[in-house]
Amino acid sequence: MNWLFRLLRPIAIVAPYVLRNSQTVAYPTERLIFKERYRGRHQFFFERCISCSICARVCHSKTITMVEVEGREKLFPQIDYNTCSFCGYCVEFCPKQALEFTDVVEMAVSDRTKLVYTPEQLTVVPEIKDLVPRMKRRIEAYLTDKEMKYRKVRDV
Repeated sequence: MNWLFRLLRPIAIVAPYVLRNSQTVAYPTERLIFKERYRGRHQFFFERCISCSICARVCHSKTITMVEVEGREKLFPQIDYNTCSFCGYCVEFCPKQALEFTDVVEMAVSDRTKLVYTPEQLTVVPEIKDLVPRMKRRIEAYLTDKEMKYRKVRDV
């Protein structure tokens, strides 16, 4: 009888979790809606930048370098996402809010050199539908007293 108890005990432990709703999102077709302060890819605003290079100086991983842009006199930030830790210092310390975070996290590339974003590339934030063409709906996460759950917010 002891062998039967040992056999059924793991099943009894796992069964409640198997019967619950899924704790994951079916990513290419569903995507989470991130909170307002989420740290995704940066967006850069040329008209706000005063070329003070504070963003490059506070970057502890030396991810930001100031580069020249054709047709403009000042230096502007270029971000290497190979080394960026998304700490937020560049956004926080920018006196004119020329850098902001977006909710774009889809940055997969086949060549690491494509992760170096020029100031021109940072100004353009792609539409989520262009990044994830198979996406059908946006999902929002919320907490109950016991677990995190998801609800469909809108179809895309």
